[in-house]
Amino acid sequence: MGRWDSPSPSRRERRSRSRSPRDPKRDNAIKHEKPQKRSRWGKDDEQEDRAATATSKELVGRRGGDRRGEDRQDRRDRERKRHDDRDRDRDRDRDRDRRRRHRDDDHDDDNNKEDRTERRERDRPRASERSGSGGQQRDRDRDRDRRKDRPRRRSRSASQTRDQKQDEQGGSPPPKEQPNFGRTTHLVAETNTFNGVVLKYVEPPESRLPPSSTIYRLYTFKGSEIIDTTPLSTRTAWLIGRDRLVADLPIDHPSASKQHAVIQFRFIVKVNEWGEKEGKVKPYIIDLGSANGTKINGEEIPKERYYELIEKDVITFGHSTREYVLMLEK
Repeated sequence: MGRWDSPSPSRRERRSRSRSPRDPKRDNAIKHEKPQKRSRWGKDDEQEDRAATATSKELVGRRGGDRRGEDRQDRRDRERKRHDDRDRDRDRDRDRDRRRRHRDDDHDDDNNKEDRTERRERDRPRASERSGSGGQQRDRDRDRDRRKDRPRRRSRSASQTRDQKQDEQGGSPPPKEQPNFGRTTHLVAETNTFNGVVLKYVEPPESRLPPSSTIYRLYTFKGSEIIDTTPLSTRTAWLIGRDRLVADLPIDHPSASKQHAVIQFRFIVKVNEWGEKEGKVKPYIIDLGSANGTKINGEEIPKERYYELIEKDVITFGHSTREYVLMLEK
């Protein structure tokens, strides 16, 4: 009996052969599986589920449609607002341009009026020429009015003619005032103080000590008696006054000022008769603007000016009876 004559296996045998021996649980589940019974109302339940699903989809569609409608309306409102703003800006620009054109037109009208008046004034002499003597009178009046309207030009021309006359006569204009770079009163007051008192006097740059070969002395007389003798060659300047804090030669008379006068030695350069320069230290006196003045040999000297002293000069201050005599010893 060949292999083709063997009987064919049954279906259950084929399943048992093909099934793997490792899944017995699956075989038991298949064996004990019960067929599901279908109720007679199953179709109705399926129809109800389909209707509920359709209803929910319809509601969702309606809501989505409502949202889309609202979005569409919002877009329309925004577009309308944008168009309104653009129209408003266009109207504002148009009004501004219209006002500018009106203003330019008014300005042009004013210029045209001025041009017409100028042309009328320019054409008026021609008409006056035709009118004869009346036109000449009007020309003279117009020229006179023009001359009245030009006073500055006339004054300038007058000054020019005056300068020309001065040049022709040989006169020179007065010299201009030169700038003064000296120290002001406030700066001097800050630097020129002694014992807390501001000094009225500042020594000049030509201040010098007299040479040792010449000795100046100042003798103080009261009546015919010599009260005191002061050697002047030891200092360049001597302050005379009633304030003993700053005075080098104090004066106790009430008519004298606190800072009355100063005896100053100065180096003065002079040119002799041969044209040679000669320098020499000489004594000078200056009154510092005292109330009762300073006298030399009975004559009052000008205030705030240097006055040269020579030997045997007699000096008095204010109404004091004391006399100060300058003597030179060589």
